[in-house]
This record gives sequence, C-alpha cells and structure tokens, in this order.
Amino acid sequence: MRLRNLEIKDAEKMLSWMKDPKVNCFFRFDSSNIHIEDCINYIKKSKNDNSNLHLAIVNDDDEYMGTISLKNIDSVEKSAEYAIVISRENQGKGIAKYATIRILDIAFNRYKLNTVYLNVLENNIHAKSFYEKFGFLYEGKEYNDFKRTTVNIQGKEVLLDWYSISKEVYDNNYLYWQIDFNELGDERGKLVVAESFGKIPFNMKRIFYIYGSDYDVIRGQHANKNSEFVLINVAGSCEVKVDTGKKEQIFYLNKPNKGLYINKMVWKDMYNFSKDSVLLVLSNTVYDAKEYIRDYDTFKNIIKEN
Repeated sequence: MRLRNLEIKDAEKMLSWMKDPKVNCFFRFDSSNIHIEDCINYIKKSKNDNSNLHLAIVNDDDEYMGTISLKNIDSVEKSAEYAIVISRENQGKGIAKYATIRILDIAFNRYKLNTVYLNVLENNIHAKSFYEKFGFLYEGKEYNDFKRTTVNIQGKEVLLDWYSISKEVYDNNYLYWQIDFNELGDERGKLVVAESFGKIPFNMKRIFYIYGSDYDVIRGQHANKNSEFVLINVAGSCEVKVDTGKKEQIFYLNKPNKGLYINKMVWKDMYNFSKDSVLLVLSNTVYDAKEYIRDYDTFKNIIKEN
C-alpha cells in the first residue's frame, strides 16, 4: 500500500464510491449529479493545485482504494485541512490509519506545518472515534476563522465538530509506539499473528532477527531515512532506547506478544540482551545501506534542520 498522485485511471473507482449511498450519505454535495467527466476533471485539476494536495491510496497492484487530502494549505499560518474517503469494500482494513500517518508525515515534515485540522458531521460517530483515537483533539463547534457550524446534507442542516492535531502531538504519538499483538491459541500453546496494515502499520518487505548478542553489546546505533521497523523479542529479553532528537525513551521487550514500532528518522539502540534473546525485526523496506545514518551528530543536525 502507498500514496501517489491521482491518475485518470482512478476516475471510475472514484465515481463508484461517490455513488455508494452508504458513503455519500455524509457528502455535502449531490453526488447524483456527478459523472465520470467530473472525476476526470477533478484529477486533472489536482495536478496543478498548489493550495491542495489530493493523493490516491493504492494497494500493491496500484489499484485505487480512496483519496486522502491536505486542503487549504497555508504556509503563513502553517496549517492545512485533512480529509479522507475510502471505498466501502476497503474500510475496516487499517487503510485509514496507514494513509493518515503518511499524510501527516507529509504535512509536518515536507510542508513544515504546525497544525492539521478537520471537520466532521456531529452524527458521524465512527469517524469521530477514529480521529479521537488517532490523537486529533476536539476544538468545538468553531475553529479559528471558520464560523460554519452547520452544513446541509441531503436537505437537512447537520452540525459540524472541529478537531485538530499539532506537530508536537504527532511527534509524541506516531514516531514510535508499543504494540500489543492478539494472543491466540489453546491448551496446545499460543499463536501470534502479525499482518501488514493490521497491528503492523506498513507493508512488510524485510524480516530479520538478531540473536547471540551478549548483554554488554549495543546493536542498532543508527537512524533511517526511509525504513520503519517493528521489533519483537520472540524469546528472551532486551532493552531498546529510541531517540527522536528531542526526546528519549527506553522500552523493555521480554514478551513474544509485545512489539515496538519505530518510524523513520528515529535513532535506536538495542542492548542488555539476555543469553536466549531472539529479537525479530520487521521492516517496510529492503536493505539499502545508503539510507542508514550511523553518525549520531549527523542525525542530530538533520533533525535540527527539519
């Protein structure tokens, strides 16, 4: 799964979710008047739109699954509005979380924004639950200069709720986090399943494991420009120190159903290995030595520049 620019070939599937009554019930426009030509024109216009970024969410076969956007990008106020729509057959698969993490990375690290905000219909309980779990904070019925507290949905006036997330909240919650895997099994033993876009917030392309390290050995000692990782001590134990350049935290990994997600551009040290430690590592990339940053001062300088 990845994000890419919208392409003309996406128009047909884009139109299909616009015509889906279980999706368009939240639209603020009459989708019955939308035709394939409108979708094509929207895609063409998006290519030269400096105020809005509209990206396609696609699977590994480059098939369109939805659109995620940063709208009203303001380089002075350093803010933008978030929006996402996913076709019904692709909902509930972890796609929204993956795409949201990616678009916020673009917002805060490419565009150097400070705030991303959104509005949602007051009665859209499912969407509000997702935003709140993700870290968007409720702002109320009004947000900054936006005074529009109601919209007309299929002839009815519906209240809006406003939410926002800051770069600080994003950095504190989405550069790394602990994962609790579901532990399955019966009297015969236990089973843990790790699936891409489930508990693992990326498409796994590399798996390796570390074992045979003494307690006084330090592994890792690098940051990565592109690679994300999930670390799981499937046997024994070790400690992992993560460093964002602004904050450090130490995690003790000693259970095969516990993991640690580490985003790109986070320094990591693994140490205090027990004799029986087997540290399983999952990554979203194949190995590329050029994307490894192995000098800590270089890492710190890059963080400062960003």
